[in-house]
Amino acid sequence: MPQRISSERFDLLAEDEALSLDLPAAFAAAHTGDGAPWLMAAQADELARYALRRGEGICLMEAAVRTLKEPPGDVGWEILGDDPQGFNWVDHRDPMLAYRVFLAKLKKARLDRVQLLYKLWFETGA
Repeated sequence: MPQRISSERFDLLAEDEALSLDLPAAFAAAHTGDGAPWLMAAQADELARYALRRGEGICLMEAAVRTLKEPPGDVGWEILGDDPQGFNWVDHRDPMLAYRVFLAKLKKARLDRVQLLYKLWFETGA
């Protein structure tokens, strides 16, 4: 994890098809034990921005390989509470910082040439 997380936008997954996402339903699911449904990177970004507009941030994110829905070999693509101090939700409870951490992890997966599905959970910021 970099010391400074850039808020620079980038093309999440150019090859993702534009699939319709029921944002209110996915947002509601992200508050349950099961979390949001598995989403492609662009959909996960759309849902994360939807939550951000409501004052909520990503408190947990799982990633899975698209074809098998198995955990990836690198947990650095996930938000599990084991990032460096100050970048974990429990350390900051800042929705915007959580979003920047999320973007950095999606960008890392993109640079590593890995296409993943994402499952998100949200909490209200402090």
